[in-house]
Amino acid sequence: MRLNVAWQIIMGTVAIQVAMVGALLFSGITQVQQNQQEVLERTAEQQSRLLGSALTPGLAYADPAMLQDLLDLLGDDSNVLYALVLDANARPLASVGVAPDSLPAPEAGVRSEAGQVEIAREIKLSDQSLGTVAVGYSTDAIDQLSTNLLERNVLLALGVLGLSILAAIAFALMTTRRLRLLLQGSKALEAGQLDHRVRIDSRDEFGDLARTFNDMAAHLDTTQSTLLQQNQQLNRSVARLESMLGGANAILWEANPESHEWEFVAGDTRKLLGFPARNLGRGELRARHIHPDDLPRVREAAREPGNEPQVVDYRFAHRNGQWIWLRDILSWAEGADSRRSLRGLTLDVTAQRRATAALKESESRYQDVVNHISEVIFRTDADGRWTLLNPAWETLTGFPVDDTLGQPMCAYVDPQDHDDAQNFCSTLLEGGTHAQSEEIRLRTRGGGYRWVSIYASARFDDDGQVMATFGTMMDISDRKEAEEEIRRLAFFDGLTGLPNRTLLHDRLGQALANTARTRHHGAVLFIDLDNFKDINDTLGHAVGDDLLCQVARRMENSVREADTLARLGGDEFVIILNDLHPDPARAATEAEAVGRKLINLLREPFQLAGQNRHVTPSIGATLFSGRSLGVEEVLKQADLAMYRAKNAGRNTVRFYDPELHRAVEARFELENELRHALDEDRFSVVYQPQVDAEGRVIGAELLLRWEHAQRGAISPAEFIPVAEQTGLIVPIGRKVLRTACAQLGAWQHTAAFRDLTLSVNISARQFRDPHFVPHLREILQETGAPGDRLKLELTESMLLEEIDTVVAHIDELRALGVEFALDDFGTGYSSLAYLKQLPLAQLKIDQSFVRDVLDDPNDAAIAQMVVNLARTLDLDVIAEGVETVEQRAFLFGLGCRHFQGFLYGYPGDLADLERAVLGASPSFESAAQPPH
Repeated sequence: MRLNVAWQIIMGTVAIQVAMVGALLFSGITQVQQNQQEVLERTAEQQSRLLGSALTPGLAYADPAMLQDLLDLLGDDSNVLYALVLDANARPLASVGVAPDSLPAPEAGVRSEAGQVEIAREIKLSDQSLGTVAVGYSTDAIDQLSTNLLERNVLLALGVLGLSILAAIAFALMTTRRLRLLLQGSKALEAGQLDHRVRIDSRDEFGDLARTFNDMAAHLDTTQSTLLQQNQQLNRSVARLESMLGGANAILWEANPESHEWEFVAGDTRKLLGFPARNLGRGELRARHIHPDDLPRVREAAREPGNEPQVVDYRFAHRNGQWIWLRDILSWAEGADSRRSLRGLTLDVTAQRRATAALKESESRYQDVVNHISEVIFRTDADGRWTLLNPAWETLTGFPVDDTLGQPMCAYVDPQDHDDAQNFCSTLLEGGTHAQSEEIRLRTRGGGYRWVSIYASARFDDDGQVMATFGTMMDISDRKEAEEEIRRLAFFDGLTGLPNRTLLHDRLGQALANTARTRHHGAVLFIDLDNFKDINDTLGHAVGDDLLCQVARRMENSVREADTLARLGGDEFVIILNDLHPDPARAATEAEAVGRKLINLLREPFQLAGQNRHVTPSIGATLFSGRSLGVEEVLKQADLAMYRAKNAGRNTVRFYDPELHRAVEARFELENELRHALDEDRFSVVYQPQVDAEGRVIGAELLLRWEHAQRGAISPAEFIPVAEQTGLIVPIGRKVLRTACAQLGAWQHTAAFRDLTLSVNISARQFRDPHFVPHLREILQETGAPGDRLKLELTESMLLEEIDTVVAHIDELRALGVEFALDDFGTGYSSLAYLKQLPLAQLKIDQSFVRDVLDDPNDAAIAQMVVNLARTLDLDVIAEGVETVEQRAFLFGLGCRHFQGFLYGYPGDLADLERAVLGASPSFESAAQPPH
């Protein structure tokens, strides 16, 4: 008998519900009965205790009336069947109801029987037994209550069972309906209807099963379509393979590994081998056509199974009688039945073998040429590293080829030509040109160098990137030596090796052009040896030539690389000095210094023919700037100046312009007097006050003064440039700094002066001195001056060169608390370029702008610009040269809050400054002169 799922679910559910309801009823009845008995016994126990307590007085006094009254009250309870009180001798004292003949024993506790519950309790007083009370209770009321409760539970269980059966039937019908839908879907799928879908939209397991079924059907549908497409593609691939094998003149085959008999062949064997496949199917038939020398290798390759394919080339006798080269690519395969087979691809490589043989022969001829040619043939990779060099490389440089390969090409270039070689390689490797040539020097293993002419071309890949370079190098050392000899003979003096007149004219023309472009000056020194003719005539021409060579060597060692020393002929030499100062007077001073240096240089005796001989020069000098004069005119002026030197007594320097010569003499006299003034401490400092917006003195600027013994006060504008040029500004500036720091240190003990700031001008040469920072640090430590009260004023000219040194010194000094101001701001042309790099605290508006600030719109605009720039960069700004109230008011309106100038006092001594700070009226007007 076959039950469907619905009946199975119904029957199973009903059976489970019946079992559950029966278990619940049994458990409920049992529990009720147990609870009923416990309640009866507990109630009897409690009431017996209460009754015993109530009867204790009556028993104690042996009062039967009292006892009977209590029992009568108890008899009013319908549930009490009897009550009996016995004395200690078990004699009845009082009773109610009908007591049974057999009473329960007190020690037995509660006694239960059908329809009643009995209990006996002994009544004691002070551990003395007074008697016993026995009570019987009826259980009919509570039994009736339990029976009613049981009946209601049975009815309720039957109702639940009926509802459960109805729910099981409904669930079974619902479940079997969805199962039937799934069954229909599976039968449709079995019938090949892959587009059939089960329509169950529920969110339970049946819905998940239906969706899974539908997904599976869709996947099978897609898989079937894919298989159809792949089958079609496979058919097309097979057709293409047949076509390709025919076009490539190759065959595919599979053979029995034991007998080597072909079991499958694809391709045209007649076209490849000259025979149909049936004539070559057996292994021994194919072996007859293989060359005897190659047959062992073919059999060995087919005998050894391996994970990697085996490749073997061999000769095969074609039907046309020719030997052809074949290549078998063999591999082992294992079928589904674990049967191994040998598979192979046979190719005709006759043309390839012939091409390989021809290539080897060509390579051999190429190697013969490359290895025996005298020129270096090379190849590099895309990074410029050697990848090919022929033996000529070792012949040329001495470096072995094997040691050189892999090294950068530029690694073997002489340092003098490294930049040219680097540019050559970069241009070629970056694709800047397809081919180029260069002449450079290569280092040799012996420590020398060889000149080579290098030609190289680049090879590019499909993306236009350089993949390699090829080229040749030819030794041109002999040619270079010849060219150098020709150049030396054409442009250099044969005796001294110095530039000759031709090269001198060329260099002087370049110098003239350079001064026209840079606005600097140049100078020509015309040098003639005094009394050279006497030495030449008395000691001979050989000794004279030796003297000329010694003189040339001495002067050559003292001339800068930027200058030119040449020999005109005889005992005449010419020096071209370049890049002299733009100011003619200072340029003349520099030229004069070189001339005097040469005189001192030639003062030492010369060793001539075993004797010490003295030679003096007469030097004529002339300045030039621009192209106003030609080369010949400049040389002529220098020549005339040289004759002026001879007329002046020889062993001296004379300028072409007499006035210029007097200026040079005056400058040298000033330099000597500066040195004496420094040694004798003739310099002094004055203080010009600096005030804030309310006119309070906040500090001062130290100004250097020189009181000459004969000439009186000398302007700083006159002696400061000379001090800078000669380097005397360094010790002079150090004295000024020590004076300022000593005063700041002394002021620290006076509250009125403790917050004053002293400003000191620092020259460019002084600031760039390598000992400037250590010396200032030492001064600050020795004097106890606070660094934050010292302010160093730098000029814009200091920013034109060595900005890194300037910034480094500023950073070191700022660590000591020293502040910096930019003096004369606005007069230069480079300040704005470097201003943001310098950690400045203050900008100073130059007095040249302040002087005409009320009349010249340009000066007013520049002053406004300086104030705005300082505000933008969060810098303080001070105006110097303020002489009128109107100037001060205008600057104040621009935003300037600090001032310096005659309006607030002339430079004066320390006492004047201190009186001004304390509010007294300083006599600055009578104490000093206006600042320069």
